[in-house]
Amino acid sequence: MDEEIRLPEEEEPEEISEPAVKIERLVPAEDANEALRELRELAKAEEEQLDYLPKPPGKIRSGKDHLFLKVFAMMTVLFVGLFGISARLVFGKGWIRRITGGDYHKPGFTLPIAEYPELEEKYYQPDGRYTVEGVYRAVSPSIVTVIAYSEDTGFKTFGQGSGVIMSEDGYIITNCHVVEGGTLSVKVRTIDGTEYSAETVGLDKKSDLAVIKIGGKNLPAAQFGDSDKVTVGEEIVTIGSPAGLDGSITTGIASGLDRMIRVESANIPMSCIQIDAAINPGNSGGALVNMWGQVIGITSSKLNALEYDNIGFAIATKAAMPIIEELIENGSVLGRPRVGITFYEITEDLAEEGGPTGLEIVEIDPDCDIYSTELMIGDIITEIEGQSVSTADDVYAIILKMSPGDEISAHVVRPLPSGDNEEFDIRFRLEKDEGEWVES
Repeated sequence: MDEEIRLPEEEEPEEISEPAVKIERLVPAEDANEALRELRELAKAEEEQLDYLPKPPGKIRSGKDHLFLKVFAMMTVLFVGLFGISARLVFGKGWIRRITGGDYHKPGFTLPIAEYPELEEKYYQPDGRYTVEGVYRAVSPSIVTVIAYSEDTGFKTFGQGSGVIMSEDGYIITNCHVVEGGTLSVKVRTIDGTEYSAETVGLDKKSDLAVIKIGGKNLPAAQFGDSDKVTVGEEIVTIGSPAGLDGSITTGIASGLDRMIRVESANIPMSCIQIDAAINPGNSGGALVNMWGQVIGITSSKLNALEYDNIGFAIATKAAMPIIEELIENGSVLGRPRVGITFYEITEDLAEEGGPTGLEIVEIDPDCDIYSTELMIGDIITEIEGQSVSTADDVYAIILKMSPGDEISAHVVRPLPSGDNEEFDIRFRLEKDEGEWVES
């Protein structure tokens, strides 16, 4: 019997499903590149958060690094500033110039402020100021007698005055005219009778100020006050050695302020305090003291004439201190200009009727630039820099605002034998003032 052979049934092909993502259009190349760029930036940003990944070279410093540099820079600036201030206080004004110039031996000046001892209550006034007796007890140890000896006078005294101890290591302020003739020696005697040999540190004839130094240590330095705060009528005292009488005190009041006084015709006007306290030969270079025990002036001169009485002057500390600083640092006052002439003052009171007022030339310094001009002895300078001049004060008011080397103009009148006048202008350079020239 035949068997029926059946062929396997064909399986129906499975239906192919739709793809999960349909690509409807091709992406443009620009969009693809932009997307790739964004992916890379995102990956880089995530990479920055992973500390274990290697960092590329040349990476910008972090905020902590910037903070460290800022703090370091601020500390450096602060250190330099504090160092400069400390050096100024320790070494004095001009310390950089001295070091860079190799001149180490010149001392710097800083005004020391000494503490006064506490006195018994009876030596104080109710408002805290000293009584006169209190001032004397507190200040007199700081005031000395200064004696100058000249080779011409042998062992005889050439000049005698007073001085104010300004530092514990022996710097003393006095007047120039007290010590300038001390070519043999200068002695200093303190109130307790101790004597020292002194060396001259610096002289300035124009202001009549000088600084000398003794070799003592831990000396009773004076305390200095602000002379600008003095008021007319304020009670004051002077301490000095009139007639060689050590430690003499006189009392009075401040009679006037900012009196522009010249001790001699060749000197520049200095701001002075006018006083009615007795000033006598030997007081020069001593102290004018307020009732707080502070030195507010250096006694310098008195108006000496039969018709005047009790009119004395002391150079105000505010005017004296810049000069004192320069004398200690340089031995002289640098940068002050001069003309190089000697002259008579022809004011309106002295001028002939119809004649010019001005400066009648008596001598011309051949070492000065003005010597090379047309100026001659007998000529009269009537104007300097367009300003009328007839006194030394007029000249100083103009040239002290200038510097050596500056060129200035002057108008000159030359009287002729015929009775007429010839007028012309000259120009010349100012010279460095060595303290010896420009006299009226």
